Amino acid sequence: MSVKLLEHIRSELISSGAASNTPEFCRSWLGRSEGYIRTLRNHGTGPSIETLTICAHKLGHYAQRLRASGLSEHAAMAAQFDRLKTLCDDAIARHAEAVWRAPDRMAV
Repeated sequence: MSVKLLEHIRSELISSGAASNTPEFCRSWLGRSEGYIRTLRNHGTGPSIETLTICAHKLGHYAQRLRASGLSEHAAMAAQFDRLKTLCDDAIARHAEAVWRAPDRMAV
């Protein structure tokens, strides 16, 4: 998994007004320190599954709340959150499949 996924989500949330900046995104949407993305980039690693799960869950939660408001202006943001949640879910699924397909990890 790449840090680019988090950077994409961050950019979309900042553009929509759901996050103010990178430090706030890291704290509020990922449950991590404000330098989380910078640290990933510096270490050449990707986000943890836990981080992606937290982000996906929060996106899903707020998508539901926005839809429940019944306001038409919230519908577009709910759809955006659903799309971003799907990106997180897909990354989680790819990681899980890579683990169970790894012969050494799933040997009986």
